[in-house]
Amino acid sequence: MIGNGIAWGRHTIIEEGELQRDTLQLRVDHYIVAGPDGRPLPGRFPTLEAAKAFVEQREADD
Repeated sequence: MIGNGIAWGRHTIIEEGELQRDTLQLRVDHYIVAGPDGRPLPGRFPTLEAAKAFVEQREADD
């Protein structure tokens, strides 16, 4: 299940995980990154910080 999208630079970091039935909250398993065009980029990141670092490195290379 997809959770919140977090704008970071020109990219979007998206939570992905499972819905907990007892609390109806999303348990985030990992994060994915979508490019400026909205298409997901390859890779999954275990933490939000890792996803942010990926985006920052990618934008620094541009």
